[in-house]
Amino acid sequence: MADKFVKRSALALAALGLSIGAHAQSSVTLYGTIDAGLVYTSNQQTTHTNGSTDGHANYQLAGGNLVPSRWGLMGTDDIGGGTTVTFTLENSFLIGSGSLLQSNTLFNRNAWVGVSNGTYGSLTLGRQYDPFSDYLGAYASSNNWATLYGSHFGDVDNLNEAFNFNNSIKYISPSFGGLTVGGLFSLGGVAGNFSENKGFSLAATYAHGPLSLSAGYLELNQPLQAALGGTSGYIGDFSCANASASYCELQDASRIRIFGAGGSYAFDKLNVALSYTHTRLSDSQYFASTARPEGANISFDIAELNTTYAFAPDLQLGFAYIFNDAKPSGSSSTRIHQVNLGAVYSLSKRTALYAVAIGQKSTGAGLGINPSTGDSENLAQIPNLVNSDTDKQLSVIVGLRHNF
Repeated sequence: MADKFVKRSALALAALGLSIGAHAQSSVTLYGTIDAGLVYTSNQQTTHTNGSTDGHANYQLAGGNLVPSRWGLMGTDDIGGGTTVTFTLENSFLIGSGSLLQSNTLFNRNAWVGVSNGTYGSLTLGRQYDPFSDYLGAYASSNNWATLYGSHFGDVDNLNEAFNFNNSIKYISPSFGGLTVGGLFSLGGVAGNFSENKGFSLAATYAHGPLSLSAGYLELNQPLQAALGGTSGYIGDFSCANASASYCELQDASRIRIFGAGGSYAFDKLNVALSYTHTRLSDSQYFASTARPEGANISFDIAELNTTYAFAPDLQLGFAYIFNDAKPSGSSSTRIHQVNLGAVYSLSKRTALYAVAIGQKSTGAGLGINPSTGDSENLAQIPNLVNSDTDKQLSVIVGLRHNF
């Protein structure tokens, strides 16, 4: 399945781009994706001035659905001895307005330079994605066909790569009989406090024929400030559009820890992938109060079954079921069920049409907050959308994706 993983397939996109070579051993490639579609949502909550709420259906134009709308530059320089100097600069943008996805950040997705050698592996430095999210994300339906709305609840386990790492050093080993290991360390850059904004990731992946297996661990201090844009520029997958009831403050925590494992197997035209992650947010300010200003811990256990079937060479069908058990410290669990259904039809090697339906239901104690009473309740929230006014939410996305 990793070879179908379009969200991180910069190399595949580069092959479709414009290559400008100074000589045979050096090149710079321009590449990118433009993605736009229509999104229908059955229920989105509106909070009135008196504190009461109601829900309404919504239609909107959205971009970067199947694949983030982005453009980038990739360069290589062969310096001899089997060693190549490489770099990538990559930016995401909002197709509806043409503005940057993350304000005041030109290359929000990637900005790194490094060296690569077939014998010793690759070492890169800058702003980049971590190996845990790269390897485990290959099994998630949101990275293959289900759009970013089909990711796990708020992408709290980062398999949809809602955040990447600043000031990081990343090493990826060569393949040892199909086994590849990787590690990343992110320097916080705060004088006098080495641990602030610090993070690291370790992961391994194994591929042999139709079988793929991966496992890893990720840890990051102050994730909201270190990677998610801060309170004024939040770029995560929890919607912050409805401040009275949304979940975005969940990631305002002192630390996030994630471990997970997954695998896939290809049965001719059918591909089946399974993944499991355990995420723990420490001292989440979502639960802060006068009596408990430090907030509270919360854990998420998320499992996904993701299946795709190649109905025809140019038509892929997908089905996924995602189960999430969310448990704040000292409280009962909230269980979130999500089903993704979709189809991707390739008009050419570069262009595809897609249609995806996503349904979510929240049960148990409830993580939402009633703006009128402050009580907990079940409020469904498909990632990147305003939360529902009820425990259910449905979204249908249709769109067009073009690679260049």
